[in-house]
Amino acid sequence: MKNSENLNRRGFIKKSSAGAAGLAFTIQIMPDKSYAQETKSRNPLRLSACGGLLGQRKDNAGILETAYKAGLDGISPSFSRNLKNPNSLRHRDIQIAYRDAALQYGIQINSLMAGGRIVSEPSAMVGLIDAVKCARNLGANVILLALLYSGFPITDEEYKRVIDALKELAPVAGDEGVVFGLECSGSAEEQLRIIEGVNHPSVKIYYDFFNAMHFEHKPLREIPILGDTICEFHVKNGGYYMSENIEGVDNPEETGKKYHDLNHPEIAKAIKKIGYKGWLTLETSSPSGDRMADLKKNIDYIRKVYDIF
Repeated sequence: MKNSENLNRRGFIKKSSAGAAGLAFTIQIMPDKSYAQETKSRNPLRLSACGGLLGQRKDNAGILETAYKAGLDGISPSFSRNLKNPNSLRHRDIQIAYRDAALQYGIQINSLMAGGRIVSEPSAMVGLIDAVKCARNLGANVILLALLYSGFPITDEEYKRVIDALKELAPVAGDEGVVFGLECSGSAEEQLRIIEGVNHPSVKIYYDFFNAMHFEHKPLREIPILGDTICEFHVKNGGYYMSENIEGVDNPEETGKKYHDLNHPEIAKAIKKIGYKGWLTLETSSPSGDRMADLKKNIDYIRKVYDIF
């Protein structure tokens, strides 16, 4: 085992593809060659879904099979920092299960959702370093950090604390080819204050246009401003199907705010215009209660609107 653990990533990919699942653990998950060629010839956007949407709490690594059956390209599982949780991705055996399933179904693990609280909990820093290691092992390029509500800085002192923490974490992620994607409740300008303060290529923005509107920001204005600082997108439509137009509708589940400008075709154009090439990760709901049927319906709509075939 010792010699195999010293293999570089490329060497291990070849061995993994040949079925040597029990060799090294540091890996870069990649689909098979034919799948990669097919993807390369298509739209540069690819579709993923959050682990919770696919039933991660119940199915764990089984969500990769669910993603395959739904017609997705990838998954974005949650990374629990709680070592007492037997299903946490901090555990080696759970990572191996995800890795093996990803190879079996040709599904990319494109990102991890690691929550937030990077400055309020010292232990969170250790957990995020473990998340970087997990991302490296599973071939994920992005780790979502949520800076929402009280987690987003307001005062100069709070900005400094967040920026200083990210300055410590960024090189750790960068050494493994991983990016921290910040999902923020602040405006585009406030988000750029953090990005420019950290000034490291491993800290970018994870943009959720539905959440942005919840916080009374306008995606069609912000997407061009944030531009290439965006590393990944969350795609959702509240409690509705993606195909439903909820412009001007009061959504009681979202505290009654007006979802003006939630125009998915126009958002698709804005994303294309900034030259974004990457993942759209679904965080959609199930209006009918049939999770798989609703997921497929939303996937079909997104592929049509974003021209992903």
